[in-house]
Amino acid sequence: MLKNSRIFSAVSGLVLVVGSLVGSASVAGAVGASPQGSEQIKSCFDHFHTYYKESGAYFTGLGTTTSNCANINIWPKTTRDVRVCFYPKSGSNFCQDQYTTARANEWTSIAFDVLDGSDFSFQFRSAAQSDGWWAA
Repeated sequence: MLKNSRIFSAVSGLVLVVGSLVGSASVAGAVGASPQGSEQIKSCFDHFHTYYKESGAYFTGLGTTTSNCANINIWPKTTRDVRVCFYPKSGSNFCQDQYTTARANEWTSIAFDVLDGSDFSFQFRSAAQSDGWWAA
């Protein structure tokens, strides 16, 4: 029984090490950040939210940026062309000029250096149903 416990312990440790390496690689590899920057990025993605866009719709509901992230990021479950529309407290609403292709199952930054407290929504080029996560 002691032998089985040692094997289980060794395998569990290996799984933890491999899991943490894979997790670190995907976060750092996705953005190519310095070690200092990767901690900030990890903190950003630790505060993600879900989104769901029904078939026939082009926009998601409103989100608000926070101090957790400098950028507005999306992780769709299927590849989608998306842009961000802003709803300022004063002035006219506006959308980005270009759509960005957000690949399935990975983080994509859509808007950069956005002020904290900015209200926004995602606009999709397609009316197909879409769901996933966002961080901002």
